[in-house]
Amino acid sequence: MPQINKNLILLVNPPYTNIEGMKESAGHAMPLNLAYLASYLRTKIDCQIKIIDAEADSLSIENIVDKIIELNPQIAGFTIPTPSFNSIIKITKLIKEKNNRIILVGGGPHPTVLPEETLKDSFLDFIVLSEGEITFYELVKKITDQESDFEKINGLAFRNQEKTIITERRKLIGNLDDIPLPARDLFDLKKYYTAPTKKTSSASYDTPILTSRGCPYNCTFCISSCMWGQGVRFRSIDNVIKEMGECIEKYGINEFNVIDDTFTIDNKRVMTICQIIIDKGWKISWNCMGRVNTITDEMIKLMKRAGCKKIAFGLESGNEEVLKLMNKKASLKMAEEAVGIARKNGIEVLGSFMIGNIGETKERIMETVNFAKRLDLDNATFFIVCPYPGTEIYKIAKEKGFVPGGNKWEEFAPLTKTKPILIQDNLSAEELIYLQKLAFRKFYLRPKYILKKLKKIKKIGDLKIIFEGLRILARILNKKFKK
Repeated sequence: MPQINKNLILLVNPPYTNIEGMKESAGHAMPLNLAYLASYLRTKIDCQIKIIDAEADSLSIENIVDKIIELNPQIAGFTIPTPSFNSIIKITKLIKEKNNRIILVGGGPHPTVLPEETLKDSFLDFIVLSEGEITFYELVKKITDQESDFEKINGLAFRNQEKTIITERRKLIGNLDDIPLPARDLFDLKKYYTAPTKKTSSASYDTPILTSRGCPYNCTFCISSCMWGQGVRFRSIDNVIKEMGECIEKYGINEFNVIDDTFTIDNKRVMTICQIIIDKGWKISWNCMGRVNTITDEMIKLMKRAGCKKIAFGLESGNEEVLKLMNKKASLKMAEEAVGIARKNGIEVLGSFMIGNIGETKERIMETVNFAKRLDLDNATFFIVCPYPGTEIYKIAKEKGFVPGGNKWEEFAPLTKTKPILIQDNLSAEELIYLQKLAFRKFYLRPKYILKKLKKIKKIGDLKIIFEGLRILARILNKKFKK
């Protein structure tokens, strides 16, 4: 067995939608979490870091394992959203069979909320819980220094013979500026692009940017608080502008996907960032996620001038009672006003909806479809609700017996080919699937909508975005669900 490369740390983004090398995703975002881990680690330790993005490269499990064995790192770290966990089980098993000296570490939402189960079911050696930069660094340092008192590291889970050790929870990083800018130099940036519903320019590639961590709200379906706690932490405005400048000047990137849970939380902060972009004369375009109860006309006007072309709202439902059950803390009136403000100022609006929530009926789902049509959104997405482990809706659904046992974790992927996870007494899986397809058909196949889209075609790039969107729509409407 070849000697371990003790200077090499490998970070892996496993298949999420591209399970077993099947190209299913409408876009690929650079895994910003791994870019942050890498940038923090290399400022603390003299090491070589490589990244395998199996999602973007459509790598099969065998491809991933072969690459890891060939590189032979001392440590391989995996980010693990719930849909990728079964792949992680297979990958870690094969690695340990071929080279059990490679230390395997997992992090991300799934192991954070289910640490004991994750260690039990996989062949991971360690789990980094919640925010990962400091914990992962301390773990790597212990390993490279050949120390074994891992219980002294906060925010860590591991096995000690047959016992699972979960150390004290680590406090979240107080000043996000302490984390260096993401290590984009470790990625082939040209392979990353936004889904057509969020595309804002004809640029062939773009990049995600995160200006804050967390959300002050607590919707029943959201996993954010499990990772970042209840509340929001902001990077300084100077730090955000510095990163944007680096992307523009060093990497030639002019399109940004702002991936904050809610970029529009702090009105003054948003407007300051936008004014600086305007003052610098940057010719950029970007999209962001907003919340309907945070939108003002003044803010949206400045966002438009600063290059914002699209804003996504989690509208979720067209029924007030369902919104209350979600603990959304937003109303239909707020949604109508926010969409109106954005549209009036020339910013396109993407509305995201969820069907099949607890307390929902067929009639309420049709209210949601009609609400989306009435708002005349530029794009709408209709997800069947997915109760991720750690969320309030998962706990409620388990208590009520709405989540059957034996689910495959890959079924928790968005717009998956498999049957819905959460099945209530009043809506069967087949009815939910039918209603989801009906929602897409009723929204996108309206003559009024089609004509509006055709009128917006100004250049070849616009036509390409529409064509890609049609391809995705056809795939949704024609896909056959596995039972």
